[in-house]
Amino acid sequence: MPRTIQEQLDQVERDIKLYTEFDKAEKARFDRECYLWTAEDRIEWQETQLSNAQYLRGLNDERVALIKRLKG
Repeated sequence: MPRTIQEQLDQVERDIKLYTEFDKAEKARFDRECYLWTAEDRIEWQETQLSNAQYLRGLNDERVALIKRLKG
């Protein structure tokens, strides 16, 4: 059964919150531990951060589209 627009919006907003909290935790971990990391570890961390940022941008775009549909 298809979810309502409001349910989809709620899910997207929960995902945004989770990814934002994860991002904060990862940045704090980087600040604490980066001096122990190898160059490869830092590159991998940067690639992960880039992927997360792209995913968050997509979620934000989806959120805007759902809000427009809801106000419709």
